[in-house]
Amino acid sequence: MAGVWLKRIALTLLAGILVAVLALIGWIWQPYDPEAWRVRLPVAGGVEVRVVPLLMMATSAPGRWALDRQAFSLNHGDIQLHDEDGLRVRCRHCWIEAKSVSDQPIVIPMLELWLQMDQQHIHGYLSVGDTQPLFKVDFNGKVSMRSLKLTWQLPSTQLQALLKPLQPHSAVIREAIVSGSLTASGTLRWPKQEWSAQPQLNAMAVSGLNIRAATTLPIQYDCPLLDEHKYPEKMQWVPYENLGRWLPVAAIIAEDAEFKHHPGYVMAQMQHLLGKESTDKQVGGSTITQQLAKYMFTNGERTWKRKVEELLYAVQLESALTKTDILELYLNTVDLGPSLCGAHAASRYYFDLTPDKLNPIQAAWLAGIISNPHRAWKKQYIQQQPDLTRAESILHFMPRSARKAPGSLNFRPVKQPDNLQ
Repeated sequence: MAGVWLKRIALTLLAGILVAVLALIGWIWQPYDPEAWRVRLPVAGGVEVRVVPLLMMATSAPGRWALDRQAFSLNHGDIQLHDEDGLRVRCRHCWIEAKSVSDQPIVIPMLELWLQMDQQHIHGYLSVGDTQPLFKVDFNGKVSMRSLKLTWQLPSTQLQALLKPLQPHSAVIREAIVSGSLTASGTLRWPKQEWSAQPQLNAMAVSGLNIRAATTLPIQYDCPLLDEHKYPEKMQWVPYENLGRWLPVAAIIAEDAEFKHHPGYVMAQMQHLLGKESTDKQVGGSTITQQLAKYMFTNGERTWKRKVEELLYAVQLESALTKTDILELYLNTVDLGPSLCGAHAASRYYFDLTPDKLNPIQAAWLAGIISNPHRAWKKQYIQQQPDLTRAESILHFMPRSARKAPGSLNFRPVKQPDNLQ
């Protein structure tokens, strides 16, 4: 009789365990919740399960006990799990694909994530570094079945430490001697992949980069756009005093209103660039000094690595040159259309004038097309259909004498290139 009862108890326990396991699997999988935040597990051909139940299980006391000291290897690194009043995940030799930074994976010797969950609240930190963290980001927020909403904060961190993971991917970043620190805070929403950032640079200074091409006379610059088989205008260097009254003013208004006051970068622009409102956001937005760095020192690729390089060059240029020097360099190297490098070539090509003879509306039009000069060349000049909307908005902020006598655009008759595109 006792044996029968033992069998019944054993079967009941097994049934209970089976029901509990099935219920747990159903809770995690839950195929009838199509809006849930899910992740694909590398089992059974890639099953998609809800993320939040996994997090709740992993950060619970039983879950941490079961995961403590577990280790395994993934494609992106060697993972070790620890129960330390929360779940601690250490990834050694982690690598991250970031095509906007480098074609090669970014390798991080040690990445550590520690987190705690209390119902819907989550907090923790993410640190990067090996024996000693290079930097650490603290976070806290709320999690639901559909999304994760975090606020994060980067305490004051040395810029050189932040740049270290990028050094293997850029000779410029390796050579730069950078001082100063960065403090930042922001938000993160996942899986929508939306984030914001409010950075603050403190006492940033850069040295060690080779900027002799921009600081040693004669200036060493070969226009990469120049194609003498298309256009007869050769690049000709124009000293600042011969650039005229209106073009420098119009360029500052059009491209960098804070030019005379910033140290090579504008925090509002950096905040916009570091925030992401959509997955297809373009990498853009630069000061005149950063644009100059693009023309003279970087390859112009629209990547984050290039933006970092331009920032480093811009800060060093600002310490080595005057604002007048920088503006002269910029207006002599700026792209103003196919094979049109600098103010002299563009003024001659579009108006058959030298830069100092441009009237206010001509100067405003030239400055206004800097953001997309090749489109303006094709749609406005070649078709002889000028659009003055942008020029007039720039003219509105020019001195009163310019607004009172703006002049006329008066395009030069179209010059047919050998290979019209």
